[in-house]
Amino acid sequence: MATVKTVLVKGRRTQNGRFPLVVQVLHKRKKKVVYTGFSIAESLFDPTMGRVINDGKSDPELIRRINSKCEGISRTLLKSVSMTEKKLRIYEIEDVFKTYGLLTHDTGFYSYTSDKIRELRQSGHEGTARAYNSSLSSMKKILGSRDFPFNKLSSQVITRYHKQLLASGVCENTICFYLHNIKALYRKGCREMGLELPSPFREVHFKTEKTIKRCLETEVIKKVSRLELEEGSTASLARDIFMFSFYTRGMSFVDIALLKKADLFPDEICYRRHKTGQLMRVGMNRQIIRILTRYEHVVGEYVFPLFTEEQEPYAGYKNAYHKIRYALKKISCSLGLSTPLRLHAARHSWATIAKEHGIPVHIIGECLGHMSKETTRIYLKDLDRSVLDEVNNQIAEIIV
Repeated sequence: MATVKTVLVKGRRTQNGRFPLVVQVLHKRKKKVVYTGFSIAESLFDPTMGRVINDGKSDPELIRRINSKCEGISRTLLKSVSMTEKKLRIYEIEDVFKTYGLLTHDTGFYSYTSDKIRELRQSGHEGTARAYNSSLSSMKKILGSRDFPFNKLSSQVITRYHKQLLASGVCENTICFYLHNIKALYRKGCREMGLELPSPFREVHFKTEKTIKRCLETEVIKKVSRLELEEGSTASLARDIFMFSFYTRGMSFVDIALLKKADLFPDEICYRRHKTGQLMRVGMNRQIIRILTRYEHVVGEYVFPLFTEEQEPYAGYKNAYHKIRYALKKISCSLGLSTPLRLHAARHSWATIAKEHGIPVHIIGECLGHMSKETTRIYLKDLDRSVLDEVNNQIAEIIV
């Protein structure tokens, strides 16, 4: 267990013969100190009690203030040790001081963000960690690399950051991405540290711009579906992944990559969306079964051979993403498409084709798993899965 005590720093004697008074934490033979801001003569310090004593010549009020300051720092450090031990079975002295920084509101915004990024990576949330890291890098590039406390992240700073991003040619959607991440980190930090600060985002209004929809015409999807490709080739796998996404109501690539054989049932696929954690159930149809049959002999727990068992899932997913994206680009060229096939286009295309065939918007939203879309959820109860499957089967039969 870490120990806390008040000591004099004997190695830093001042010109007038005094020594800095500090509160020291000792853990695993490592020391770190918090300076009290006072320096005193050695004769005024009782090392056994860890207190400043009055020699009859000093100001009693000053002695009281010094001891009160030492006791306050010691109490906070002891609380930091207790909180750290409850949180971590094995900890380092740096962990104690991170907690101390939170309790004293001295934690810098950059250092807090770096800690959160590390925690996310350790817990397997690599995507969010990368998003936060890119936002942190952007802040350091625009505002400088010197850290600052939370109360210095003012509306003037955010406004200047926003304007400089615009001036440097960064698009609005990327700026919104950075600001949303920074806002999320700021709010989380304020909650954890019990800070009640005015929002620095109140004078900056940001919203994403509409992007060009990546939907494909029905005839293009038919061409992709009927394309003859060498069995076992990367191009064949890429085509099957694209069509599987389409046939499964726009299942995202990360969900396809991480789809396990245990998620497959005789009459349905049951999985959780990586993005939201929402449970999704997709009924089997003949098009889905045809694709799954091609990969029924794949070794390991995953349905598709997109990465090896030895690879860390997120790293494997990212490598597979680039490989499949490149293969789809080559397929686009072979079909003479003016716009390259994109993995997410299957999802957009399913929704667009469904809408063109008279499927109500709220049912499309339910099929896609749009939990956060008010337009598809505001007046709905969850629809019976048979309704969703019937819609999906109608769309799948169009691509024949």
